Amino acid sequence: MRLVHRNRNGETVSLMPFVLTGLILALGGLGAAGAVLASKNRSPAPAASEKAKPAKHYAALPQMTFTLGGGDARLIDVKVLLEIDPTVDGKVADPYVPRIADQLSDRLRQIDPQQLSGAEGARLMKSTIGSVLDRELRGVRIREVLLDRMVVR
Repeated sequence: MRLVHRNRNGETVSLMPFVLTGLILALGGLGAAGAVLASKNRSPAPAASEKAKPAKHYAALPQMTFTLGGGDARLIDVKVLLEIDPTVDGKVADPYVPRIADQLSDRLRQIDPQQLSGAEGARLMKSTIGSVLDRELRGVRIREVLLDRMVVR
């Protein structure tokens, strides 16, 4: 089968460009329709998965400033968020803040400022804070210690 057409002058003209243009337009229309259908079907799914996830609940400790160990007197400013059980009050740590600050001050005097560089420094800081919190807040289960702010100056 030949896709040609003869015009008035008797010349043969190929119809292939018209067929290909029509095919490309049809495929584009099908793609757009598929995208619209996929977006309509996808929107309810995240809402159902969000309901299944437990809500995260945070308790914030106030910003604290400590002196680090080592030869030079360096200071560190720390602001910590604690991810706690949703059934626990967010201000559970408030009565213990002076004891937490005192224990952290003792622990951070043993850390050299060079140890706090990079990702390992953040891990060291989180583990140090976590160990102090485990000791001071025994009745509260802390899921995660999050460093909201940590500046060594």
